Amino acid sequence: MRFELEVLDGTQKGRRIALRRGLVIGRQTGDITFPDRLMAESHGVLVFDHKKTWNIECLSPYKARLGSSEQARISLLPGLVFHLGQTGFKVVEKEALLYESWDEGVVDWLRHHHGEARSKEFFFFLRPVSLNFTQGPQYEEFLVLSYGPRLLGHDSLDINLIDPSLPKEVARFFQIADQCYIENLCREKALINLKPFDQHPIQDGDLLKIGSTIIELSVQK
Repeated sequence: MRFELEVLDGTQKGRRIALRRGLVIGRQTGDITFPDRLMAESHGVLVFDHKKTWNIECLSPYKARLGSSEQARISLLPGLVFHLGQTGFKVVEKEALLYESWDEGVVDWLRHHHGEARSKEFFFFLRPVSLNFTQGPQYEEFLVLSYGPRLLGHDSLDINLIDPSLPKEVARFFQIADQCYIENLCREKALINLKPFDQHPIQDGDLLKIGSTIIELSVQK
């Protein structure tokens, strides 16, 4: 059984955070930040102990509030609600997928919901594109794009970037013949291999940088 932290308060209410060793939660620094004046700059870190239990361990001298008590370390059991500063979190079970992959689910939806504009553009990549998040709040996430075109951006209904500081439209993935391309939709905010670009033919090992997020791109043979 896999768990996530659901945010209960503030501008990120409803967001789910995947549990990851060493993930730091804070107000200004850390992997995930919240504009909470009662939360420390670096308040707590996720720890997976030898008993195979997830814990939130507060960085001294800060504490987590559990009911009416304050504790420096809390075991993350399903259904548990705790607070860091004024921000509440609930330990929830990760939702089960109806399909083996997210791509498979979307393709099935598209096949059953025909749209005139969409059907003209929809295609399958002859060489699927892999996205490996190597830095940022989605570190270790991995996606394979099997169809297109695909849009990448914050709060996107397609490829979602969870960092709220990122543009809603970052890039578009498409193909010409058998070559996969990435198109820049946010100008100088996105870089490929630390260089500005408009449209770039994707090669194995290309690095897309947007804010603190770095995504390694590769093309499957």
